[in-house]
Amino acid sequence: MTRELKVHNNLTRKKEVFQTIEPGKVKFYSCGPTTYDFLHIGNARALVVGDLFNRVLKAFGYDVNFVRNYTDVDDKIIERAKQEGRDALEHAAIFVKECETDMNSLGMLPANHTPKVSETMPEIIQMIQDIIKNEKAYQADGEVFFHVPAFHDYGKLSKKDLDSLQHGIRVEVDSRKKHPSDFVLWKPAKPGEPSWDSPWGKGRPGWHIECSAMAKKFLGKTLDLHHGGVDLMFPHHENEIAQSEAANNCPFCNSWAHNEFLNFGSEKMSKSLGNVIKIRDFVEKYGGQVLRHVLLSVHYRARLEWSDEVIQRALDEVKRIHEFVMEVREYKASGNYSSPEISECIEKMMDELSNDFNSAGAMGHFFTFLRNVKANKDKLSQESLDQVKKTLSFVESSLGLINKNPEQVLSQLRKNEQDISSSDIDAAWIEGLIEERKVAKASKNWARADEIRQEMSKKNIVLKDNPDGTTSWMVQG
Repeated sequence: MTRELKVHNNLTRKKEVFQTIEPGKVKFYSCGPTTYDFLHIGNARALVVGDLFNRVLKAFGYDVNFVRNYTDVDDKIIERAKQEGRDALEHAAIFVKECETDMNSLGMLPANHTPKVSETMPEIIQMIQDIIKNEKAYQADGEVFFHVPAFHDYGKLSKKDLDSLQHGIRVEVDSRKKHPSDFVLWKPAKPGEPSWDSPWGKGRPGWHIECSAMAKKFLGKTLDLHHGGVDLMFPHHENEIAQSEAANNCPFCNSWAHNEFLNFGSEKMSKSLGNVIKIRDFVEKYGGQVLRHVLLSVHYRARLEWSDEVIQRALDEVKRIHEFVMEVREYKASGNYSSPEISECIEKMMDELSNDFNSAGAMGHFFTFLRNVKANKDKLSQESLDQVKKTLSFVESSLGLINKNPEQVLSQLRKNEQDISSSDIDAAWIEGLIEERKVAKASKNWARADEIRQEMSKKNIVLKDNPDGTTSWMVQG
């Protein structure tokens, strides 16, 4: 028996009751990484959100067929491989392994299928042939283009009007195209690039057709749920719809979900801006459990503002959770205490998760539960103690916020604290400035208070004003 779930469907821009083609079964596709470099924490958000969907659907009783691809044939890969003096497919294979390492560090459940573009060429070529047969694509000098005006529903996901799209402003429009919006399905081979035989000569696929073919191979012609970052909605997902429906003559996907960006200040995290943090580097310092916690602390459709304060809060909460998990192992039923915060926590969390995968709301109920249990740990009834353990199991399976090895998580957190305490930091100087800042704030000298915070920030010292009026500090690497 499955639980009812509401999902914000970007196809309709409405929150709708999630209905599957086959009762109790979900055909779910999430756009995976392009394997040209190490993943950064912006990539991690999309990956963890996809994992959240998979976990919650399973917790709600669905049989999930989850597909997350690897794009291992791409312009970025070819360019990076040239810089490294490697074969492009060899370069991609190296970073598939690196991506797997990063995903494992984030506590992600394995997908049912993780197809690679390089292993899906027969399906890609067949889909392009079907599109040509259905008169939605054409050849030009060994290249195959999708003819956008031939697909009358183009723009139904992004809500873009074809006539209003601007072309040729930033780049010159290819003169071989019948319409400026037409996009590439197959491109001719170039020296030194990977290529495959096709009816149009040796070449390789365009980016968009790859996901359409991989999704169909493992999930069939129509999907229940498709996920990716909001930046993929146009043109990638719009083009996926056009290609798939042009080839298969039926709807491609019934529900579309997109996670928002992870921002540094007002800017989206991106390699071009130079404001990226690799997953590998963050995990080495703080652990994957902390990064996962940060990413689930905000609803997937809200922008996540990255800051030192956000990291510090996650460090505190991850430590609190895993210390609690360790404590519960020693709890004994020694009273008759019970409360709604304990007995109803799972139900309240499920209510939040059934409301468009609201992980932040579910976490709020869990921390209320945690406080209540700790305050009454010496008088728990056996029924309450059993419910505590059941709740922890639910949090582990549905959100992945509890690591199966809490000792390891706490050990890494303690090491991080020791590294900070043993670093060349003048604690007396910091405490003195904190006191000066407190006086400045009391006298409403906000300029000086801000100067002190900025002075500390330059030395990677982060201040945290606590609800009780005290100020704590930490060193950020």
